[in-house]
Amino acid sequence: MSAFVKYVLLAEGFAVATFALGWWTVPVLAALWSLLTKGRYAPRNIGLAAAGGWASLLVLDAVRGPVTTMGEQLGAVMGLPAWLLYVFTLLFPALLAWSAATIARRSRVNVPEAAPSTASS
Repeated sequence: MSAFVKYVLLAEGFAVATFALGWWTVPVLAALWSLLTKGRYAPRNIGLAAAGGWASLLVLDAVRGPVTTMGEQLGAVMGLPAWLLYVFTLLFPALLAWSAATIARRSRVNVPEAAPSTASS
């Protein structure tokens, strides 16, 4: 399977898991995927896939309702432009997934066993 297909499937996995169970599934799925994959840039790619999955959820909401109106109103309340809220919305899962993937990858590092003692009893 090509890398692009894996990336799209992972992104949609993030979207479906978030839609079904909530935002906390992002770090769980990212950690599991990180343990199953190899590669130097895997945590970065996992974070980008999480942002891509949430972007698809934003598009789905935009098709079903007035997301731009809500973004403008919420941005006005917070004193932020609406586009910045969308950036933060995509940055949140990306950072969650990246950090969980990095921690899972670092915890997987093989720790050498202690050398047998040479002391005689």
